[in-house]
Amino acid sequence: MAVIAGAIACTTPHAAPVRRNAPAPGAELPVEAPAPRHLAEGPGLRFDVYPASAEVIINGQKVGTANSLRSGDGLFAVPPGIHQVSIRSAGYTTWRAEVSVGDRPERIQVSLTPTP
Repeated sequence: MAVIAGAIACTTPHAAPVRRNAPAPGAELPVEAPAPRHLAEGPGLRFDVYPASAEVIINGQKVGTANSLRSGDGLFAVPPGIHQVSIRSAGYTTWRAEVSVGDRPERIQVSLTPTP
């Protein structure tokens, strides 16, 4: 594959640029809304758990149900590092893991398995 690069010269050396939909001279310029910004998020955990009523335990501390942790911005703040996370609910096998959290949120997606 060949790539061709070059410049194109204008045939009229002093031609004014064409402006489409330009405001009339002296007219007030429209104000544009600022582009949406995505705020930087700090370290933490986001939970997407079934059943939503499952209890979440982080580093041996009960922190709430998966559903309650999804309210607001859904981020449960924890410092960067390794955290022990357990998710349990009656009638389901408990899920346990060591989760490494960096400078950004770590998503935990778990669907608990019903106990036989």
